[in-house]
Amino acid sequence: MRRPASLSCRVGSPPPPGAADSERRVRFVKVEGAGNDYVLVEGPVADPASLARRVSHRHLGVGSDGLLLMGPAGDGQHASMRIFNADGSEGLMCGNGLRCVVRWLVERRGVSDDVLSVLTASGPRRGRIGSDGRVSVSMGEPSFVPEQIPARLAPGPAGPPELPLPPELAVDPPLAYAVSTGNPHLVLRVADVDALDLPALGSRLQADPRLPKGANVHLVQREGAARLRVRPFELGSGATLACGTGAVAVVAVARALGWVDQDEVTVAMPGDVLAVRWSGQGEAWLTGPARLVFDGEWPDA
Repeated sequence: MRRPASLSCRVGSPPPPGAADSERRVRFVKVEGAGNDYVLVEGPVADPASLARRVSHRHLGVGSDGLLLMGPAGDGQHASMRIFNADGSEGLMCGNGLRCVVRWLVERRGVSDDVLSVLTASGPRRGRIGSDGRVSVSMGEPSFVPEQIPARLAPGPAGPPELPLPPELAVDPPLAYAVSTGNPHLVLRVADVDALDLPALGSRLQADPRLPKGANVHLVQREGAARLRVRPFELGSGATLACGTGAVAVVAVARALGWVDQDEVTVAMPGDVLAVRWSGQGEAWLTGPARLVFDGEWPDA
């Protein structure tokens, strides 16, 4: 990959991210979970929204779906995490980013506790690395309460609020289901996730006035009683290879509507396969791969 001369990339070296040197270079770690990739920086950062926009650019920056900004740990926490999307907007939660943070805390900060705790804008979340190397994180309890999503929609018979869709769309039923998993989501069931123009549809639905904060949009194809195929379109980042909060959102809706009937569901995203465990009540858990890809320095001038 050819990169701008101003970007210094030291593959394999482990400098602590975030600290700017005398040349105002910000150290970072490029991370990815199921293809959902982020630039992880240890704060403080003067303007994280601007930094997120610059480093996330696929051609002129590092290239990522957003910025993970690490902060000091609070009482009982190992670290705090903020997430900024590629357009600089701040998200409340990021499941794949959180799994990468757990990996970073273990491999770069030497945290040896069996269960780690990270403070997010949606509250504290727990994480652990399994014997198979995959990372699992707690995701809180999915919510169908319209005020918590938020969505100006009435709950449907099965619980999830329903957004009627034009009949010409290849969506069956012609409804989008709203749910919150820390971020707002819309879930649409289709026969073939590759048959629709997701960027056009996602952008249209995200602008719907009944969704005051927009929503991440997911096309869902049922592949079995415990397997779903999903294409995500995220707020602030567009089409991505995976969405962790989206995987949980999809399973929550699918469980409520009877599309799946197992406590653990496999969610095949474009980037990799994730697993969601949710019994239908209480907190959900998200499991999948998480990797520290390379280290680098970014000129913050």
